[in-house]
Amino acid sequence: MVQSSFKVLFAEDNESSAELLIHFLERFNFEVDHVMDGMNAELKLRKSKYDFILLDNKMPILSGVRLASKIPDMNKNTPIIFLTASNEKEDVISAFQSKQLAGYILKPFEQEKVLEKITSVLKISENMLIDKKKFPFSIEKVDNKTYGIGVKLIGCPYMKNSEKIAQEIAFILKDLPVRHTFFMEIGKEFYYYKKAQEFLSSILKRLASKYEIKEEDILILSS
Repeated sequence: MVQSSFKVLFAEDNESSAELLIHFLERFNFEVDHVMDGMNAELKLRKSKYDFILLDNKMPILSGVRLASKIPDMNKNTPIIFLTASNEKEDVISAFQSKQLAGYILKPFEQEKVLEKITSVLKISENMLIDKKKFPFSIEKVDNKTYGIGVKLIGCPYMKNSEKIAQEIAFILKDLPVRHTFFMEIGKEFYYYKKAQEFLSSILKRLASKYEIKEEDILILSS
């Protein structure tokens, strides 16, 4: 079963501070699209539906206030949170003319406060919020009577690299000869990872090349 994720558009021109917040939010079941100016934010909002919008006020080309006043129709009902400095009070008041503005957070802010605000606005209950760090990733060798030798992927591969995972699997199966099929048992927590299917496909591609077989020759089991 794939856990529901929440799609967030984050517009912030400070790349280093944005990266910190993105990593924090994606530790949970949020998928974050980041842009560095208001114009690109508007383009994103025309193409994709989001559950939540985080807007820095002072952005190049198109400010947060101006963007909040012209949200494209596709996201007309998507709640907005402003990230703003304490001396931008008038801008915040102007932004509140947009009925979508759910509040603001003053800079500098604590990441936990942003998470708290998002979960409150979206009414995300405790059992809907998944902390990927609570499901540490590991790989075990498995000998199955029906399918033979394989591996079991346990937990969520949060912050992991598909190439290194493929290398670890190959090391665990080092006694397996080339041109030999095997199976991979995947736990449900694996799919908490952002774009888990693409990530799994990348692992399969590397392993298929290693063992000189087709990707479909690697049997995928669910646990």
